[in-house]
Amino acid sequence: MGKDSANIFFPIFVARKKEDSAQTMLIIKNASIRYGAQPLFTNFNLHLMRGETMCISGRSGCGKSSLLNAILGFTPLYTGDITLNGIRHSKETIEQIRRQIAWIPQELALPVEWVSEMVQLPFTLKVNRGTPFSEEKLFACFEELGLEQELYRKRVSEISGGQRQRMMIAVTAMLKKPLVIVDEPTSALDAGSSQQVLDFFRKLAEEQGSAILVVSHDKNLAAGCHRHIIMEGYDGNN
Repeated sequence: MGKDSANIFFPIFVARKKEDSAQTMLIIKNASIRYGAQPLFTNFNLHLMRGETMCISGRSGCGKSSLLNAILGFTPLYTGDITLNGIRHSKETIEQIRRQIAWIPQELALPVEWVSEMVQLPFTLKVNRGTPFSEEKLFACFEELGLEQELYRKRVSEISGGQRQRMMIAVTAMLKKPLVIVDEPTSALDAGSSQQVLDFFRKLAEEQGSAILVVSHDKNLAAGCHRHIIMEGYDGNN
Protein backbone atom coordinates (compact mmCIF):
# COMPACT_ATOMS: atom_id res chain seq x y z
CA MET A 1 0.00 0.00 0.00
CA GLY A 2 1.18 3.54 -0.73
CA LYS A 3 2.02 6.14 1.82
CA ASP A 4 -1.47 7.64 1.60
CA SER A 5 -3.12 4.33 2.53
CA ALA A 6 -4.12 3.34 6.03
CA ASN A 7 -5.40 0.27 7.83
CA ILE A 8 -8.32 1.03 10.11
CA PHE A 9 -9.15 -1.76 12.54
CA PHE A 10 -12.79 -1.80 13.61
CA PRO A 11 -14.15 -0.26 15.78
CA ILE A 12 -11.33 2.31 15.98
CA PHE A 13 -11.86 5.53 14.02
CA VAL A 14 -8.66 7.06 12.73
CA ALA A 15 -8.79 10.87 12.79
CA ARG A 16 -8.05 12.53 9.47
CA LYS A 17 -6.95 15.97 8.47
CA LYS A 18 -9.68 18.54 8.01
CA GLU A 19 -11.09 18.13 4.52
CA ASP A 20 -13.39 20.10 2.27
CA SER A 21 -16.92 18.91 3.04
CA ALA A 22 -17.75 19.23 -0.65
CA GLN A 23 -15.32 16.37 -1.30
CA THR A 24 -16.87 14.09 1.31
CA MET A 25 -19.09 11.35 -0.14
CA LEU A 26 -20.00 9.07 2.77
CA ILE A 27 -19.85 9.54 6.54
CA ILE A 28 -20.91 6.88 9.04
CA LYS A 29 -20.79 7.92 12.71
CA ASN A 30 -21.01 5.63 15.73
CA ALA A 31 -23.18 3.13 13.86
CA SER A 32 -24.48 -0.06 15.41
CA ILE A 33 -26.83 -2.75 14.16
CA ARG A 34 -28.50 -5.43 16.23
CA TYR A 35 -30.91 -8.26 15.55
CA GLY A 36 -33.20 -8.63 18.53
CA ALA A 37 -31.09 -8.26 21.67
CA GLN A 38 -27.87 -9.35 19.94
CA PRO A 39 -25.57 -6.61 18.61
CA LEU A 40 -23.98 -7.34 15.24
CA PHE A 41 -21.47 -4.49 15.52
CA THR A 42 -21.19 -1.26 17.49
CA ASN A 43 -19.46 2.14 17.28
CA PHE A 44 -18.57 1.85 13.59
CA ASN A 45 -17.14 4.95 11.92
CA LEU A 46 -16.25 5.55 8.26
CA HIS A 47 -15.26 8.58 6.17
CA LEU A 48 -15.08 8.09 2.39
CA MET A 49 -14.04 10.86 0.01
CA ARG A 50 -14.80 11.47 -3.66
CA GLY A 51 -12.19 9.85 -5.85
CA GLU A 52 -11.26 7.38 -3.13
CA THR A 53 -11.37 3.57 -3.10
CA MET A 54 -12.03 1.73 0.14
CA CYS A 55 -12.18 -1.98 0.93
CA ILE A 56 -14.00 -3.49 3.91
CA SER A 57 -13.04 -7.00 4.93
CA GLY A 58 -13.62 -9.24 7.93
CA ARG A 59 -14.78 -12.66 9.00
CA SER A 60 -18.14 -14.02 7.89
CA GLY A 61 -20.99 -12.78 10.05
CA CYS A 62 -19.23 -9.65 11.32
CA GLY A 63 -21.76 -7.34 9.65
CA LYS A 64 -20.29 -6.35 6.28
CA SER A 65 -23.44 -7.11 4.27
CA SER A 66 -25.66 -5.54 6.92
CA LEU A 67 -23.54 -2.39 6.76
CA LEU A 68 -24.01 -2.16 3.00
CA ASN A 69 -27.74 -2.72 3.42
CA ALA A 70 -27.81 0.08 5.99
CA ILE A 71 -26.13 2.47 3.54
CA LEU A 72 -28.77 1.50 0.96
CA GLY A 73 -31.56 2.01 3.51
CA PHE A 74 -32.67 -1.61 3.70
CA THR A 75 -31.41 -2.33 7.23
CA PRO A 76 -32.04 0.20 10.04
CA LEU A 77 -29.28 1.36 12.35
CA TYR A 78 -29.82 0.78 16.05
CA THR A 79 -27.65 3.82 16.80
CA GLY A 80 -25.61 6.25 14.73
CA ASP A 81 -25.96 8.28 11.57
CA ILE A 82 -25.23 7.92 7.86
CA THR A 83 -24.73 10.93 5.59
CA LEU A 84 -24.24 10.55 1.83
CA ASN A 85 -23.15 13.50 -0.30
CA GLY A 86 -24.33 15.90 2.37
CA ILE A 87 -27.75 14.24 2.78
CA ARG A 88 -28.56 12.62 6.12
CA HIS A 89 -30.29 9.24 5.99
CA SER A 90 -33.98 9.35 6.83
CA LYS A 91 -37.25 7.94 5.55
CA GLU A 92 -37.80 11.21 3.69
CA THR A 93 -34.40 11.25 1.95
CA ILE A 94 -33.66 7.58 1.25
CA GLU A 95 -34.93 7.62 -2.35
CA GLN A 96 -32.81 10.69 -3.09
CA ILE A 97 -29.82 8.87 -1.60
CA ARG A 98 -30.39 5.66 -3.56
CA ARG A 99 -30.43 7.59 -6.84
CA GLN A 100 -26.77 8.48 -6.19
CA ILE A 101 -25.62 4.90 -5.62
CA ALA A 102 -24.66 2.12 -8.02
CA TRP A 103 -25.02 -1.16 -6.13
CA ILE A 104 -23.57 -4.39 -7.53
CA PRO A 105 -24.28 -7.46 -5.37
CA GLN A 106 -22.25 -10.64 -5.49
CA GLU A 107 -25.15 -12.61 -6.94
CA LEU A 108 -26.95 -10.98 -9.87
CA ALA A 109 -30.34 -12.37 -10.83
CA LEU A 110 -32.04 -10.06 -13.31
CA PRO A 111 -35.30 -11.03 -15.09
CA VAL A 112 -33.80 -11.13 -18.60
CA GLU A 113 -32.67 -13.86 -20.99
CA TRP A 114 -29.95 -12.12 -22.99
CA VAL A 115 -26.78 -10.36 -21.89
CA SER A 116 -27.62 -7.42 -24.18
CA GLU A 117 -30.89 -6.98 -22.26
CA MET A 118 -29.11 -7.28 -18.91
CA VAL A 119 -26.61 -4.50 -19.53
CA GLN A 120 -29.22 -2.19 -21.04
CA LEU A 121 -31.79 -2.72 -18.27
CA PRO A 122 -30.36 -0.07 -15.87
CA PHE A 123 -30.66 2.56 -18.60
CA THR A 124 -34.42 1.93 -18.86
CA LEU A 125 -35.01 2.87 -15.23
CA LYS A 126 -36.57 6.28 -14.72
CA VAL A 127 -33.64 7.57 -12.66
CA ASN A 128 -31.16 6.70 -15.45
CA ARG A 129 -33.09 7.67 -18.58
CA GLY A 130 -31.06 10.82 -19.00
CA THR A 131 -27.94 8.72 -19.58
CA PRO A 132 -27.79 7.18 -23.09
CA PHE A 133 -26.62 3.61 -23.59
CA SER A 134 -23.64 3.16 -25.91
CA GLU A 135 -22.31 -0.16 -27.18
CA GLU A 136 -19.05 1.57 -28.08
CA LYS A 137 -18.49 2.78 -24.52
CA LEU A 138 -19.61 -0.56 -23.11
CA PHE A 139 -17.15 -2.51 -25.25
CA ALA A 140 -14.34 -0.16 -24.26
CA CYS A 141 -15.09 -0.99 -20.62
CA PHE A 142 -15.34 -4.68 -21.50
CA GLU A 143 -11.80 -4.56 -22.87
CA GLU A 144 -10.44 -2.94 -19.72
CA LEU A 145 -12.15 -5.60 -17.61
CA GLY A 146 -10.94 -8.54 -19.71
CA LEU A 147 -14.35 -9.32 -21.25
CA GLU A 148 -14.85 -10.35 -24.89
CA GLN A 149 -17.38 -8.44 -27.01
CA GLU A 150 -18.90 -11.78 -28.08
CA LEU A 151 -20.35 -12.19 -24.58
CA TYR A 152 -22.78 -9.38 -25.37
CA ARG A 153 -24.69 -11.67 -27.78
CA LYS A 154 -24.95 -14.63 -25.40
CA ARG A 155 -27.69 -15.76 -23.07
CA VAL A 156 -27.25 -14.81 -19.43
CA SER A 157 -27.28 -18.51 -18.55
CA GLU A 158 -24.21 -19.04 -20.77
CA ILE A 159 -21.89 -16.71 -18.83
CA SER A 160 -20.37 -17.04 -15.38
CA GLY A 161 -21.29 -15.09 -12.25
CA GLY A 162 -17.93 -13.34 -12.37
CA GLN A 163 -18.53 -12.25 -15.95
CA ARG A 164 -22.01 -10.93 -15.06
CA GLN A 165 -20.59 -8.91 -12.20
CA ARG A 166 -17.80 -7.42 -14.32
CA MET A 167 -20.34 -6.49 -17.00
CA MET A 168 -22.37 -4.58 -14.45
CA ILE A 169 -19.20 -2.87 -13.22
CA ALA A 170 -18.78 -1.70 -16.82
CA VAL A 171 -22.37 -0.43 -16.82
CA THR A 172 -21.69 1.41 -13.55
CA ALA A 173 -18.88 3.37 -15.21
CA MET A 174 -21.32 4.51 -17.89
CA LEU A 175 -23.96 5.59 -15.35
CA LYS A 176 -21.43 7.82 -13.51
CA LYS A 177 -22.94 7.48 -10.04
CA PRO A 178 -21.23 9.39 -7.22
CA LEU A 179 -20.98 6.29 -5.00
CA VAL A 180 -20.29 2.75 -6.23
CA ILE A 181 -20.82 -0.16 -3.82
CA VAL A 182 -19.65 -3.63 -4.87
CA ASP A 183 -19.89 -6.89 -2.94
CA GLU A 184 -17.04 -9.40 -3.50
CA PRO A 185 -16.15 -8.38 -7.09
CA THR A 186 -13.14 -10.70 -7.39
CA SER A 187 -14.27 -13.81 -5.50
CA ALA A 188 -14.64 -15.86 -8.71
CA LEU A 189 -11.67 -14.37 -10.61
CA ASP A 190 -8.05 -15.32 -11.15
CA ALA A 191 -5.25 -12.96 -10.14
CA GLY A 192 -4.98 -11.32 -13.56
CA SER A 193 -8.71 -10.59 -13.80
CA SER A 194 -8.76 -9.33 -10.21
CA GLN A 195 -6.02 -6.84 -11.04
CA GLN A 196 -8.03 -5.59 -14.03
CA VAL A 197 -11.01 -4.97 -11.73
CA LEU A 198 -8.84 -3.08 -9.24
CA ASP A 199 -7.28 -0.98 -12.01
CA PHE A 200 -10.76 -0.21 -13.34
CA PHE A 201 -11.94 0.95 -9.90
CA ARG A 202 -8.90 3.19 -9.48
CA LYS A 203 -9.48 4.71 -12.92
CA LEU A 204 -13.19 5.23 -12.17
CA ALA A 205 -12.31 7.02 -8.95
CA GLU A 206 -9.60 9.15 -10.54
CA GLU A 207 -11.35 10.14 -13.78
CA GLN A 208 -14.98 10.40 -12.67
CA GLY A 209 -14.41 11.31 -9.03
CA SER A 210 -16.64 8.46 -7.88
CA ALA A 211 -16.18 7.03 -4.41
CA ILE A 212 -15.75 3.24 -4.52
CA LEU A 213 -16.72 1.08 -1.54
CA VAL A 214 -15.91 -2.61 -1.88
CA VAL A 215 -16.51 -5.58 0.40
CA SER A 216 -13.91 -8.25 -0.29
CA HIS A 217 -11.79 -11.01 1.24
CA ASP A 218 -9.22 -10.49 -1.54
CA LYS A 219 -6.03 -9.31 0.19
CA ASN A 220 -4.53 -7.97 -3.04
CA LEU A 221 -7.65 -5.96 -3.81
CA ALA A 222 -7.70 -4.57 -0.27
CA ALA A 223 -4.02 -3.63 -0.49
CA GLY A 224 -4.61 -1.84 -3.79
CA CYS A 225 -7.38 0.41 -2.44
CA HIS A 226 -6.62 3.78 -0.91
CA ARG A 227 -7.92 2.62 2.47
CA HIS A 228 -8.77 -0.68 4.13
CA ILE A 229 -11.14 -1.33 7.04
CA ILE A 230 -11.17 -4.64 8.87
CA MET A 231 -14.47 -5.30 10.65
CA GLU A 232 -14.34 -7.48 13.72
CA GLY A 233 -17.99 -7.42 14.73
CA TYR A 234 -19.32 -7.52 18.28
CA ASP A 235 -17.49 -9.70 20.82
CA GLY A 236 -19.07 -8.49 24.01
CA ASN A 237 -16.26 -6.05 24.77
CA ASN A 238 -16.98 -3.39 22.09
